[in-house]
Amino acid sequence: MSYEALWLRYFAITVAVELLVAVALLRGEGTLLRRATAVAVANLASHPIVWFVIARVIPSRSLMILTAESWAIASETVVYVLVFPTMPRTRALGVSAVANAASFLTGLVLTRL
Repeated sequence: MSYEALWLRYFAITVAVELLVAVALLRGEGTLLRRATAVAVANLASHPIVWFVIARVIPSRSLMILTAESWAIASETVVYVLVFPTMPRTRALGVSAVANAASFLTGLVLTRL
């Protein structure tokens, strides 16, 4: 399987997991469609950079994971703050952190199977 096809598979899994988690955590911040769209846009802002830039330029696996997850959490937090400007930034950060933890752990489990 090509690297791009593998990315697409993991991107779909990531979006599915983060939709389940973040949409629920964003309850009260707009319509279901707005919350789901925000999650999808947040992942479009973070995931390609993780796979096609960070994973290719940082040779140390542990440093790459730390950098990638930090980027994902930070960039997705920015999207949530922009889409939901009245939401406290700490809540946006928490939503992003929990959703990313869930998708990261799902990815770990799937790679171990």
